This record gives sequence, structure tokens and C-alpha cells, in this order.
Amino acid sequence: MPDKGGELHDTTRGGERILIRRALPGDMALYPDFLAEVSAEDLRLRFFAHVAQLSAEERRKLSHLDYQHEMAFVALDEDTGHMLGLVRLKDELDEQTAEFAILVRSRLKGHGLGWLLMHRVIDYAKEKGLRRVYGDVLAENTAMLQMCEELGFRTLDMGPQFKRLVLDLRNAGGGAAS
Repeated sequence: MPDKGGELHDTTRGGERILIRRALPGDMALYPDFLAEVSAEDLRLRFFAHVAQLSAEERRKLSHLDYQHEMAFVALDEDTGHMLGLVRLKDELDEQTAEFAILVRSRLKGHGLGWLLMHRVIDYAKEKGLRRVYGDVLAENTAMLQMCEELGFRTLDMGPQFKRLVLDLRNAGGGAAS
């Protein structure tokens, strides 16, 4: 459970001791090391295109969040301070729906870090009073599709290449498991 400062301390299935907290502008210094540990394939699955690094516009967005309409949480290794993953949530114009995006270090896939980050952002969306969260995912991203199905997301076809994952927060179960 998050403490009153919004921080969550946990351990992944792989044994990594992590801290999940709100992203801060100073976290930008952690991105180069983080992205160096994300495979080109994982970046393609996240950004739907081959990218070598975050664009200047993407870096600007992440370092200057409009906290009224956006939130990002980072997962940090409690022992080294290295960024292990992040999840972002951005409100739609209706202010009842928000889009999520998530990325974790490639070596940590399957360790439960994505699960913990998704629980944190879902809990935040519920606290904020949002009705639903969604994310667009490449149809070939089976790990993400499976995780979101386990979290209660519905899958909508958006053509042969994309799926839209939608979670109705008013019907969703409780928060993250302890």
C-alpha cells in the first residue's frame, strides 16, 4: 500500500527492492541509463515505431507534467537509485477517461514490476475519480495483453495491428494486493 506521501515500497518476484513514487523533474537525469537497458524491441512495442531514444518533445512532456491532467510514477531500485520502470497517465478532454503508457527495463519483464506500476496508476485513477483508463497496444504485445486481461481490462479490436485495453474503474475490484 502507498504511504501517505504516495510512495510504495515493494519487492518484485525477481527480488528487486523497489520504490514507486511520483515522477519528479529531476528524474530526467535517470532516463539515459534507464533507456539503455530497454531493448529496441521493447521500445518499438511501447512507441509503435523504432526509436533509439526519447525525442526532445517526449523528454519535455515527462519533465514538465501538468499534474492537474497528467501523472507519472517511476519505479526505482532502492539499493542503487536506478530507474527500473515508469507508468504515465494522461487525462482525455472529458476528464473522466485517461490513457496509460508503461515501460520497464527489459531484463525485468516477468518480474512483476509492470503489475506493480499498473496497480499504482489504477489506484491513482480511482483516487482521482476517473471513470476509465485505457491504453493502445500492438496486437503482438502478448505479455501486455495478458497482464491487462488479468487486471480486468476489456480488449477492443482497433484493426489488425492494435488493441485498445479499457478498464472501467467503477466496476473494478479493490486496489493493489498487499
